[in-house]
Amino acid sequence: MKIKEIKVSDIAVFWFGREWKSTLLFLFKLWKKRVSLFDEKEEVLFDFIKFLVDLENTLDFEVKKWEFGYEGKVKLLYKQKKVTIKFYFWDIDYRLFTDFDAIIKTPWISPYNDKYANFREKFISQTTIFKDNYKGKVIGITGTKWKSTISTLIYECLKEAGFDTKLVGNIGKPVLDQINILEKTKYDYVVYEMSSYMLEDHSPKNYISILNNIYECHIDRHGSFEAYKKAKANILSSAKYSLINYDFRDMEPVKRQDKSIVFHFWRAGDYRYEDGEFLKGKNRILKDKNILLKWEHNKRNITAVLWVLDIILKDKKKVKKVLSSVLQTFSWLPHRIQNIGTYKGITFIDDAIAVAPESTIEAMKTFSSEIGTLFLWGQDRGDSEKHFEELEKKIIELDIQNLVLFPDTGYKIFEKYTKNLEEEKSHTIEIGDYKAKIIKTRTMKKWVSFAYKHTKEWKIALLSCASPSFSLWKNYEEKGNLFQQEVQEQGKE
Repeated sequence: MKIKEIKVSDIAVFWFGREWKSTLLFLFKLWKKRVSLFDEKEEVLFDFIKFLVDLENTLDFEVKKWEFGYEGKVKLLYKQKKVTIKFYFWDIDYRLFTDFDAIIKTPWISPYNDKYANFREKFISQTTIFKDNYKGKVIGITGTKWKSTISTLIYECLKEAGFDTKLVGNIGKPVLDQINILEKTKYDYVVYEMSSYMLEDHSPKNYISILNNIYECHIDRHGSFEAYKKAKANILSSAKYSLINYDFRDMEPVKRQDKSIVFHFWRAGDYRYEDGEFLKGKNRILKDKNILLKWEHNKRNITAVLWVLDIILKDKKKVKKVLSSVLQTFSWLPHRIQNIGTYKGITFIDDAIAVAPESTIEAMKTFSSEIGTLFLWGQDRGDSEKHFEELEKKIIELDIQNLVLFPDTGYKIFEKYTKNLEEEKSHTIEIGDYKAKIIKTRTMKKWVSFAYKHTKEWKIALLSCASPSFSLWKNYEEKGNLFQQEVQEQGKE
């Protein structure tokens, strides 16, 4: 949706999430005289009040009139111009949505939900607004796993090469907070980490698009694995250059995308990592030497970065120099197989970002027999039973001695043996020759206490939950931060 269309349209903002504040401010800067705000939760009223207080304290806003309640309006003065926010919280009459020209939704809102059927064609997002109005070169990255690592590495490498570069999207703050499209701000490159939620309703016109992998994920949100795959594959359809993980090149609908220039990376293809070397075709670009980023899957992720630099720099020596410089200082991102320290002889690893079983299995492969305790699971989003089976097999194969399970999906692991176990108490299960201590709990304090008590000295306690965090926490960052805090506090006792 073009800026000029938004200016003359009747716009609603639906759901608070991470983006609603920046969306409202964006609309205010467009001099929208009236904006309507909707959310299905009653507690957001207090967030909205805090937002209004912040507007008065930090920006050129003045609240002139306030009708208190779960439905009403606020009259503001913004730079001497009048603005009215109508708000509808909690018990929403969805018939109201049919009156709007467009509804700017947070990525969390699923267009597949039947209650939105009569107006889902009106949904747009910050990503679509950015796509329709930004004129510069965008490097888009998506994948079920490791897109944040690839995005950050590309950003760091392009900065090292001297380019004016911006990192936005799923990894950080909302894009309309970061890039002023109203003043037509332009960077040499925008590196945009794109989730399936951001891609489900459009094909971004990226200069470069990277598809790392697609595993069964977010089924409850997308309605089916086919819909999830289609959303991910959308990143490829309008790009000038497309890079696809070699292992997923023949997956439908990936191979049906209308791609102009296509390359493959990973363990095979045009760019790859093998025998301690990063390769372009048969040519060695860089040896695996003095690189802080550990583990095989991360080395293969680097091959995607190698490709981007090859496209942009067009010089083998420059590529080697830039990549080598960044990799000598770049180690890991927070909550992504992050070593948070060794306490009482136990090394704690925070992999809170792992929201799919495949991610957790890769983390388990990384540490293998060193794992003494594994923290598992979270929100039930309808993944297939196959996910449980593969993970269970890996747990038994590695003979992991201690399992900490939390709801919802954690209570399904080895369900035949764990179904009737009492919460908050330690139990022992036996499956053939495999034997493990298990606790089903809802509290972080109990999690960590169990790990300190039962993990053998010099073993690893790995938080890698294989499901989203929303059954107990706001997001993976909150879960990971609480985990680190509790580990450190109990480690001092």
